[in-house]
Amino acid sequence: MKWLLIFLISPCMAFAESIRGVVINVIDGDTVILLEKTPEQMRTHRIRLEGIDAPERGQDGYEGAKKYLEKLIWGETVTVRYTENDRYGRILGEIWHGKMFVNEEMVKEGWAWIYKNFSASRKLVSLERDARKAQKGIWSDPNPISPWEWKAAKRKEKSKGKNTGEIPY
Repeated sequence: MKWLLIFLISPCMAFAESIRGVVINVIDGDTVILLEKTPEQMRTHRIRLEGIDAPERGQDGYEGAKKYLEKLIWGETVTVRYTENDRYGRILGEIWHGKMFVNEEMVKEGWAWIYKNFSASRKLVSLERDARKAQKGIWSDPNPISPWEWKAAKRKEKSKGKNTGEIPY
């Protein structure tokens, strides 16, 4: 019986911490600034929506993704469930606004890709497939380019302009 109880509770323990606060800024389609108010202090946190990747600044779909996330949660009180920070110090988390799972909503409405390297969610895979079929958001473009491919192309383009050390004759 004890093991059954631990098994049933363990999915709830997947996220070690949670914070609650007001979204005071939407950076892009997968990053927000949260203001957490506690009796002792007010703190801001940079939150990266875990498991998804939205278009980057300068990329097609960036404005649409940012505006949709603003529409969903800007100025709203949300809960962020998380276990870790990314290499940039951002909290990687699931954002909940009431019963709405914001990370899933962004994929469902076609404003973000599932970040396959960091998410094993079958639900996100299904939501992305449905958004593609319905040509929602970024999927209305006939050839959308994922943010990771777009960034790689930009890096390659930038490296072409660098000095290779060859001496031209």
